[in-house]
Amino acid sequence: MATRLQRLQQVLHHKEILLQQAARQWLQAREQFTQGKTKHDQLLGYRHDYVTQLHQIGDGGCSLGRMRNRIDFIGQLDGALSQISQQLASLAKQRSHFETLYLQAKAEQDAVINLIQRVKEQENNRQMQIEQKESDEYAQKQWYSKISSIKLNNRGD
Repeated sequence: MATRLQRLQQVLHHKEILLQQAARQWLQAREQFTQGKTKHDQLLGYRHDYVTQLHQIGDGGCSLGRMRNRIDFIGQLDGALSQISQQLASLAKQRSHFETLYLQAKAEQDAVINLIQRVKEQENNRQMQIEQKESDEYAQKQWYSKISSIKLNNRGD
């Protein structure tokens, strides 16, 4: 039983290491997604500002060159936003994958912990049965001893 418990402890240690690795990977994927989302939001803000400037320039009347520059820059921002959106989608999949791996590693660790608890309970129950058996045998010996002494006393009378 002790060797089984030792093996389970080793498996638990291994599962804890895997859980820590999965947690680090999940955390890293979440941070990458958050950073990408921040860049995306920042570019959206820039795009909104340039579109607002374009409307103001158009309403105020300006040269075609200034409007063309703004339109070109908005086009570049749209391209960058498209790329970042694709990266965010990829990062979201990656984050979801690592979350699944983390939850799976956590479930495996919990299963090993439950096995260890069950083995310990079985060992405790076995030990209690042994102690109860010894106690019962001792009580039975005491009872036989008492009965034997009573019979001897009755024969002697």
